[in-house]
Amino acid sequence: MFKSISRLLIGRIATNIADSLFYITILWYFKIIFHSPMILSLVFIADSTIDMCAFIFGPLIDRVYIKNLLKYVTVGQIILSIVASILFHFKNWKTLTLVLLLLTYILSTIGSTLIYPAEEKILPSIVNKNKLTKVNSLFQVTYRILDLFLDALATVIVTYFSFNKAMVISAFVFTIALGFYAKLYLPRNLIVSEKDHDYFTGKYLQYLLKGWYVLKNEGRILLLIIPLAVTNLFYGIASVGMPYFSSQYLTKSAISYGGLELFSSIGGLLGSLIVSKIDTLKPNLEQLIVICLGLAGISVVLEALVANYIPWLILIFALSSAFWISIMNINFEVLIQESFSPRILGRIETINSSIINCMIPIGSFLGGLIVQHFGAGIAILLQGLAEVLTAIFYLIYLR
Repeated sequence: MFKSISRLLIGRIATNIADSLFYITILWYFKIIFHSPMILSLVFIADSTIDMCAFIFGPLIDRVYIKNLLKYVTVGQIILSIVASILFHFKNWKTLTLVLLLLTYILSTIGSTLIYPAEEKILPSIVNKNKLTKVNSLFQVTYRILDLFLDALATVIVTYFSFNKAMVISAFVFTIALGFYAKLYLPRNLIVSEKDHDYFTGKYLQYLLKGWYVLKNEGRILLLIIPLAVTNLFYGIASVGMPYFSSQYLTKSAISYGGLELFSSIGGLLGSLIVSKIDTLKPNLEQLIVICLGLAGISVVLEALVANYIPWLILIFALSSAFWISIMNINFEVLIQESFSPRILGRIETINSSIINCMIPIGSFLGGLIVQHFGAGIAILLQGLAEVLTAIFYLIYLR
């Protein structure tokens, strides 16, 4: 199965590159052309709303042959990148361009919502259980190494080249991903038989609810993810503020935002490397969340407080925050993969995503208002305080 693991990894790398370029291009186009935090917040609202509704796609991920899903979704993303590159030429029709670009972004993000859980579903079927943590860490380390130059490269492309050229590059990289997904060889237990097709008719809702019932019976996991939904309200606020925060305290160009993302990626990479060198901390997951989330929150608070005095420390605290969150996330992902059958993982992963992200659209909307009236620094500070308070909640209730 080594070939399948490597092909899946390379395909996902290509998808990540194309997704990142697509996202940053749209984000910076809205920021430069419209000069409005409220319009910029539409990108974050769209993104987080799709994450919130991810549970709807769970049965689809579980019931179709996952290789075909990867291929067809990637073809759609290639087409959407080409459409977006064309739309950038309609500079005199700003409102129409805004609506159509937002629509292409929504459709591409739905595609990513289908592709990303596929990895979590495939890995337990092609990797031995005792190697699952190391393989997950390998994937995460690879993504983090990629991120070290990816976000910076994407912002350089957007800064020094046209928006439509950036989208053409995105379409090309999606095509590379398609080539590797087409060569995947997956085990028979991921192939859906003809008799299962009735789940796409009247039983779809029943099949969807089954995923919720299975998750609800795992009370330990459910208790861990619900408070994170509240925390993510403030993550949504901070997401809108971050492009303005970086421009205000670092540099005015898109490179400042890319630099902040670069240091966050370094932190995530270091966290992934730490996890890959030790066994999963599953038995102490509650304590791990308290420590990691608390330290991440303190880092974000300091990020906001030092901005006026020592701006370059913003990068260090962004790195620190991502480091602790990375350690927490990888171990939590392994816990989910080991706790549920691969045949239901599509639903479990998407339901988890929906619960955790359900408050982000509201946060994104509030973020536009907060940044517009109070400044980006407050938006960042609120995120850090929320993470610290959530860690304290875990400390009290998960003893």
